[in-house]
Amino acid sequence: MRKTYYPTKIFDDQLDALVKLYTSKGWSFSGVDLPALDKDSTTQRSERASHDEMERSYLNTHETFGVSQEERHKRFSTAVRAARAAFKHDKGVMAELEQFKRPTTRRTKKPA
Repeated sequence: MRKTYYPTKIFDDQLDALVKLYTSKGWSFSGVDLPALDKDSTTQRSERASHDEMERSYLNTHETFGVSQEERHKRFSTAVRAARAAFKHDKGVMAELEQFKRPTTRRTKKPA
């Protein structure tokens, strides 16, 4: 699958400036559809505003989720630690609590 190309953040301004330059100079070249470029400029600004608002909403939701998840994890950890402390001599219960251990991954050596 081909990766989507995203131009720079100033593309909106560049597109608008190019349309204005073409219009002010009266330029016309084959293969260049100025009315389509003008429409592209308007559409780009509109879609950029929508995209930016959606991105702000996502970032806000993401941060809120992260903070809430941290609080849930603290409560989870407290509960697991309490059960481990209470049943540290009960092998059966400790075996059941094994599923709540963090997965351990060993760091791989970097190739020399």
